[in-house]
Amino acid sequence: MTFPVLRKSLLAVALVAAANLAWIGTASAHCDAVDGPVITAAAAALQNGDVTPLLKWVPAADEAAIRSAFADARKVRKQGPDARKVADLHFYEALVQVHRVSEGAPFTGIKPAGGIQPAIAAADTALESGNIDPLIAEITGAVEHGIRERFQAARSTRDTADRSTDDGREFVAAYVQYVHYLEKLHDVAAASTAPHTAPESPDAAAGTHAH
Repeated sequence: MTFPVLRKSLLAVALVAAANLAWIGTASAHCDAVDGPVITAAAAALQNGDVTPLLKWVPAADEAAIRSAFADARKVRKQGPDARKVADLHFYEALVQVHRVSEGAPFTGIKPAGGIQPAIAAADTALESGNIDPLIAEITGAVEHGIRERFQAARSTRDTADRSTDDGREFVAAYVQYVHYLEKLHDVAAASTAPHTAPESPDAAAGTHAH
């Protein structure tokens, strides 16, 4: 495989991996973060009184419940600064919980700002700016680094693998890391050839998507 072809393959793997990050709740959740897109939109909606932009984050079946919760929050907010804080938090929790349940992901509370993974933040920035190039460079660079690092570890221990049992085990450990990493990348790349469809139910989405 020539280097340009390898780079092209890495790009395909990296893009799918980056997309899959958004479907792994425990590692990359950001819809429950104060500075994530859902709560940011919710804060603006509570301020201007328009719930409509929030409805895209929830299933149609839950739209009425969110509208009701929004109206209640707006009423409570009028009672003063302390009431506003409480009302906002309760609405954020309701909105995010409905959103995550629709994805088959658990709700574990609102997370503080500043904890969003760099790759996820870069994905949002790319959508805002319309420029995907920095994100592609970051993800493909990380994938290439991961391959090279594991390759070097396996290659450097290969020649001394038969010198002693301990040396052999060191090589095997490095070899396993190297092969398993490539195996996972290959599986992700192979998945990119399948047509993308949205989960039909929360159960179908479990373990597959949650921001």
